[in-house]
Amino acid sequence: MVTGRQKRQQRLGIFCGVFMLCTFAVAAKEYQNCTTSDSKPGICVYQYQCINGVLGVSGENIIDVRFFDDCNDYLMKCCIEPVDDDEPETATDPPPSADTVAESTTVGPAGPTQEPPPSTGGSDRGKGNRPGVIVPPYAPQECGQRNPRGVMFRIQNEEFSETEYGEYPWVVAIFRRVNGSSLKYLCGGALLDGAAVLTTSTCLYKYRNNPSQLVVRLGEWDMSTTREPIPHVDSDVQTLHVHPQYGLTSKINDIAIVILTDTVEFNHTVGVVCLPPQSSEHWPNFKDVIGVGWGEVPKFVQKQPQTILKKAHLTSVDHESCQRKLRKLVGPKYTLHRSFLCAEGTPPEMLPCNGDNGSPYMAEIERGSERYYLVGLISWGFDCNHSNAPAVMTNVAYNREWIDEVIRSEHLSPWSYTYQRTEEFGE
Repeated sequence: MVTGRQKRQQRLGIFCGVFMLCTFAVAAKEYQNCTTSDSKPGICVYQYQCINGVLGVSGENIIDVRFFDDCNDYLMKCCIEPVDDDEPETATDPPPSADTVAESTTVGPAGPTQEPPPSTGGSDRGKGNRPGVIVPPYAPQECGQRNPRGVMFRIQNEEFSETEYGEYPWVVAIFRRVNGSSLKYLCGGALLDGAAVLTTSTCLYKYRNNPSQLVVRLGEWDMSTTREPIPHVDSDVQTLHVHPQYGLTSKINDIAIVILTDTVEFNHTVGVVCLPPQSSEHWPNFKDVIGVGWGEVPKFVQKQPQTILKKAHLTSVDHESCQRKLRKLVGPKYTLHRSFLCAEGTPPEMLPCNGDNGSPYMAEIERGSERYYLVGLISWGFDCNHSNAPAVMTNVAYNREWIDEVIRSEHLSPWSYTYQRTEEFGE
């Protein structure tokens, strides 16, 4: 962990070496005992580690997000420990598969601070020990690199547009401290640099003079559990930059930059997004956008609270069309400022809801590249899925010049979020 602003100036690579792959094992404190479906004693392991009811390492790495058993966490499954007559195995650490063999370092839960997740109604689900697991090698990634097949496992039964684990590694959750050690979720954001996060002024304006109340969580996926294979990282906030021309009521220039106290290290579930070049165009060259967030869901959706990071596919709406639609809802003389973008969804996609403020909306830079620009941040709108009501976002490209100025003033570099074409997509 690199601490302090001065050391940030020296960060040329905070990985395990620029050209070196890193493999590490997350150690378990102690396996949780359980009872299998056929009443046999077992231990709680990740679903994909349990093959035909017995702990193994050659599974298909699939997790059913609707599965529950005695482990009381869908990530886990109660599994029988394998027994060898000559040399009994223990479940301290399953051996790595052939394609992940490398020198390993055993680490515990990582992060500057490890705060408990927000309350989910008093349930104890997801509060057990994290099983030992071998994390595959990590190679440093360029900005905006999506993990379309997830990290370490894939999910099934994703009925409500849940993302894959680690699919969008730049997405962060921002909390405020309440009653000492408890945290309350405020909004989303996107990681620009190992020490900088982009979000909205609407979310953080009231904390502008007291940023120490805030906590930024990176590598989060499901807020109801702390058992994800790679521990999330919580970081305190050092400085909060609200756009100087932010309109408190109009929401014009609704953008803010959070500077973290610590520079975090990147891994499979923590990375940076790319930002588009400076532009005043409403929707330059992008039609389809993907938004992700932990916000609420419409009341007509009958299901448990949505604690897993979810995604929605929306279509861009041009400036004039959006202004016409908003005038029917806001007033006949309403003028849509160029610092806003608009998008709309089609069933069964859902528009942003309460709690989605600051959530990032991305567009693929080049088809098939799986690299993304952060084009918008959810700013304001109407009730979830309000008929003919577009989602209104902060136009990131419109504010690129201001973003770069703030980043440089903090002795950080815009190159961390500036897109550079790889050889495959080069000239």
